[in-house]
Amino acid sequence: MKILRCCKLNLMQWRINPKYPAVFAFLALYLWFQLHGYVNFCQDMGYPVRPWLFPLLPGTTVAFMPMYLAFVLLISDAPFLNRQQQFVLQRVGKRTWAAGQLLYLFLTCVIYTAALWLLSWVFLLPVLEWKDGWGPLLTTVATESLHDGYRMMALDYGCMQNVTPIAATAWVASVMVGISFLMGEIMILCNLWLKKGVGAVVVSAFTLLPLIIQILFYKSSISALLWISPLSWLNRSLMGHTNRNLPSYSYAVGVTVGLSALLGVVLIATIHRLNLETDKE
Repeated sequence: MKILRCCKLNLMQWRINPKYPAVFAFLALYLWFQLHGYVNFCQDMGYPVRPWLFPLLPGTTVAFMPMYLAFVLLISDAPFLNRQQQFVLQRVGKRTWAAGQLLYLFLTCVIYTAALWLLSWVFLLPVLEWKDGWGPLLTTVATESLHDGYRMMALDYGCMQNVTPIAATAWVASVMVGISFLMGEIMILCNLWLKKGVGAVVVSAFTLLPLIIQILFYKSSISALLWISPLSWLNRSLMGHTNRNLPSYSYAVGVTVGLSALLGVVLIATIHRLNLETDKE
């Protein structure tokens, strides 16, 4: 119960701290900007679009980066040491408090992923068609260049191959929650062990790594970076091609779960040695 109360207190900050509504407002505006071209195209051509854009977003590396940097901003102050936390620490102890922070981090990852999934189709409601299968419009956009003034976000057809939309959505959603949780743990440990703000720099570097890989991927040696680029594992077009020395799906799941569990244990086991200074403002 103490762990749940610690988590609840952090969630209550969403009503007080303007950063949280600002992040979700940015995400909504950004998705609207990226998707309104699809609505215009569908209305002009008379074609509906199916609600399966979410698993294709990581394949649009340039467009996906701002979406994930918004999440980095959301957790940039992890482990969330506001003024209220000094009283919580005194009541529940450091280890229980740390466990509550991890639970809150996990819920934040789930909420952000769910928000991204919701926004990936809610702006398409005027032209949305709820059917299984990728549909002709998404397939056409992924295989042809349709930039006739519609500002349509380009898609990667490799993310659609050999997988159903539901399976792709389940994969991207679950792995995104796991990777985001792992990034949050790295944020917490860097901010606690090194200096506040270092975690945001490190996690931002991991966020930008897929873009660096995309720019330099023509060099075969750069493909090795995919093995240490967790966000690249969300891009299904880069996964499962073991014959090309690319990470497998089992590798992505195993590393994400294994590292998350290890860092969680390390945090709880070492939290009593750390000096937790709460914000004075």
